[in-house]
Amino acid sequence: MLSIGGDQIARVALSLLVFKETSSAALTALTYALTFIPSVLGGFLLSGLADRFPRRAILVVTDVIRAVLAAAMALPGLPLPVLWACVAVLSAAAGPFKAAQSALLPQVLGREDFPAGLALRQFTGQVAQVVAFGSGGLVLMLIEPHLGMLVNAGTFVLSAVIILKGVSSRSVSRIDTEKEEPAQAPARTWFLLYALVLLVGVYVVPEGLAVPYGHALGISAFGIGLLLAADPLGSAIGAWLTTRFRLPATPLTALLFAVVAGLPLAACVFEPGVVTSIVLWAASGAVSTAFLIQVQTVVVDLVPDARRGGVMGRMSTCLQCSQGIAILGGGLAAQQFGPFRAVAAAGAVAVGVAAGISVLWALTRSRRRAGSERGSANEDARDHQSLLVIDEPSSQRTDCLDGPPAENTPTTASAGGPPGDASDSSMQVRASDVTSEASGDTERIWNVTRWKLWSLQGRVIAFVLAVEIAAVVFTLLLDGFTPVSRSDLFRFGVLVVLGLLAAEVTRAVEQMRRRFSDTPHVNMSSVWTLAAALLVTPALAAVIAVILYGHMWWRSWRRVSGMCLYRVVFSASSVVVSCCSAIAVARWLPPVQALERIDDGALLGLAVVVVCYWLVNSALVAGVIALSPGKRSIGALVGSWSENSLEFATLCVGVLVTLLMVWHPLALVFVMLPQYVLTRSVLVRQLEAAATTDRKTGLLNAETWKTLAENEVAKARHHHAPIGVLMIDVDKFKSVNDTYGHIAGDRVLREIAQAIVENVRSYDIAARFGGEEFVVLLPSADTAASAGIADRVCEAVRGMRFDRELGDLRLSVSIGVASYPEAGETLNDVLVAADNVLFAAKDAGRDRVRSLIPAPRRTASARAD
Repeated sequence: MLSIGGDQIARVALSLLVFKETSSAALTALTYALTFIPSVLGGFLLSGLADRFPRRAILVVTDVIRAVLAAAMALPGLPLPVLWACVAVLSAAAGPFKAAQSALLPQVLGREDFPAGLALRQFTGQVAQVVAFGSGGLVLMLIEPHLGMLVNAGTFVLSAVIILKGVSSRSVSRIDTEKEEPAQAPARTWFLLYALVLLVGVYVVPEGLAVPYGHALGISAFGIGLLLAADPLGSAIGAWLTTRFRLPATPLTALLFAVVAGLPLAACVFEPGVVTSIVLWAASGAVSTAFLIQVQTVVVDLVPDARRGGVMGRMSTCLQCSQGIAILGGGLAAQQFGPFRAVAAAGAVAVGVAAGISVLWALTRSRRRAGSERGSANEDARDHQSLLVIDEPSSQRTDCLDGPPAENTPTTASAGGPPGDASDSSMQVRASDVTSEASGDTERIWNVTRWKLWSLQGRVIAFVLAVEIAAVVFTLLLDGFTPVSRSDLFRFGVLVVLGLLAAEVTRAVEQMRRRFSDTPHVNMSSVWTLAAALLVTPALAAVIAVILYGHMWWRSWRRVSGMCLYRVVFSASSVVVSCCSAIAVARWLPPVQALERIDDGALLGLAVVVVCYWLVNSALVAGVIALSPGKRSIGALVGSWSENSLEFATLCVGVLVTLLMVWHPLALVFVMLPQYVLTRSVLVRQLEAAATTDRKTGLLNAETWKTLAENEVAKARHHHAPIGVLMIDVDKFKSVNDTYGHIAGDRVLREIAQAIVENVRSYDIAARFGGEEFVVLLPSADTAASAGIADRVCEAVRGMRFDRELGDLRLSVSIGVASYPEAGETLNDVLVAADNVLFAAKDAGRDRVRSLIPAPRRTASARAD
């Protein structure tokens, strides 16, 4: 911070000094240029010193050299050539200083605290530049320029003392040639790393065009000052947020920040007002700062310490050069096309370049991974004989909105079974198989004959292709090459950005939700696709659906075993068809076309649009499931009530997004948190259900039942009410497992559990107690009433019939009945009593009900006798 402040004061002092002595603007400009150009050369040529010598020593030595040179420049009457030579050497010394500083920071802080340290350095650097530029002129009004150079020399000396006292000496790591040699890395990897750094320079274009931009807005100098302050303010906010929320640093995450940082600048094409421009520039500055911190963290992760100084020093120099070139290009563009379009073009270039780098990076990493696997296949076969258990949804639990279940999915559950009941062997696949499938995705995309779509049945293929063709045809028919307005483009950009941001924020939650759903899975993209159907042209709405589902496949699904690309394409196509149906209904209902003023007719029309969207989407999903092989229940076709209620909730949020976009687009930020909380609350409910439910039968598990039963007993004790307990045991169940197998045995348990639920009261509490035993709590039921319910259950199980797979299997249950308070004062006493009479029922011949007959109560007179 001291060095930065001293440098800015020295630049101002040098300019004043040379102009005072020569009165030449050209010589003054040359002197100012010498403060930058040699630093570029020093960055490229001298950064390697930070890897050859102790980095603390490099920092101290360069500070001392710069202090001596700055003090020499303070001598009166110094010839200009000597002054320029001192300026050039001083500037060149900044190269190794920055390289050593960048390489030493991760050593001092460690990997975990390094991003926070970067954020703090970014924040203090911004503050130092602003304060130095603002106070430099004031300082030089009070003192001579020569004394200003002495102030600069003093800052270098103070910086050297602080480093000596506060930073301990650390040795430079040596390269282990047997492990990792960065020079051996593929050229494309290094090209992409430097491209990431160069991309940062694009985001400073608005700062360089603040004056013509403000002039185009017709604002005063104060307003231009606010525009200039927007980017540093956003940068400070971004640095603070980075320390607050420590996101994992990966190349793709950094590139996502790069895309998002460019979008606010691209929005300047709509010529926003001064307040909106300040907000957009600050948002871009905040996200671009997060991007810069992510990039530096990625570089630290990829580059070994032995080469880190040279690499980071050269990258810092590249960043400095890219900023100058980008500002120059922005100025030329503003001269030709105007400042609004120039700033928007910078944002569009950033978005396009970041997207291109992300694709190249993913392809490079995929090829390196595939080559590494092929080279070590034999060694892996020897060293990794263990099997990896993949806890992914079975083919019947796969996200049904993402297409039909695959027939050859490696993880398949038993037919009709609940989630997670597949046998261990059916859920075990080799780790190499999963990896090879992921690495081969790119090759299969371009090889049409190897598409997994062709492995499905013919009727399923026909349905899938029909939906995809219908998506294209309906879009073209409804769009009719409708001209796209600026408003459409603005809304399109906002919906894409918010949709991608929401998908990233909720990605981990959505992945967890997928594991706990055995019905058509509902993701939250309907919020944005329905809004797109109501706000933009059909073609743009289709593009939004494709972008969102493409992002979900690329970020979350492409490495999931069994999650094929054709499922994602079918999902996006079904959403496009749903959007087209919603658009057609909205056009048919005039009140929906004018949302600026909402009346009862418009609200009713929006409700009709929501229902239409849901019906079409659900019908397409149910159709492909019905055509797929295997038994399908109503729940598997249309989804559970919780999933459908979530879908309606997301569609309602989509309506709110539509109205907010029309009324006040900035209010859309208030939608993000409720959407995240909604997704998380659904996950919490699913986790609670998974923790309290027996997976094989769908009933409560024993621990949950005991907790609820204890509460009911406490209530009964307070209100002096009876409670009945049924202890149910399946007769000769071991013979079922021995004869038909454990999968069939699990199915029998599910059928019996269903019979119990159907023959007890709706408020009774049934659970699987363990093995083939069940237990039912009957509130407000005495022994006689409980015995009547037990008779119904016994008779229902006796009358059960099964299909051909189980032949003429006949089942029966024995039931023991006890009640509170006759059997005891605690739940445990009642359970023991019911268990005892259950054994009595078995001893009496099974397939019957036995009740605990309470002893007759003695009267008061009898007790007195």
